[in-house]
Amino acid sequence: MKKFLLIAACIIGFGQAGFASDIPTTNWGAVLKVPLSKVGSVEKGLVEWGNWIKETHPMGDEALGLDSLTITKGNPIGDHVYYVIVERYDTTEGLKNHQSLFRRDVSGNYASMFSKLGFMSAYRVGGSEQVKTLFSIVP
Repeated sequence: MKKFLLIAACIIGFGQAGFASDIPTTNWGAVLKVPLSKVGSVEKGLVEWGNWIKETHPMGDEALGLDSLTITKGNPIGDHVYYVIVERYDTTEGLKNHQSLFRRDVSGNYASMFSKLGFMSAYRVGGSEQVKTLFSIVP
């Protein structure tokens, strides 16, 4: 399974580089590989983080709006569960606004929530940052 995932990631990575377009990079995301013993606390943190975005970010067609946030969870594989996180903004400015809101809130009203998100880096699969949408349907 690991070989398959590695091969798929390489093919996607090389394919994106070879067929890159002038579409702005307006996305962020990552893959998390979480030990089964940490699934409960990670899911709680992901939901709190998602609620922060919902409470503080412009949405949809609003200026600087978030087009979508998706957090998916796979079935356990061995002793881990994989999560895929993808944020999509319609414009580069929307992503920059997200980064600005993060800088404002990381030590502000949401500091206690952000202090619990160390798992984002601890469990992130190296090189898994999502920065380009290949295909998406948002009705």
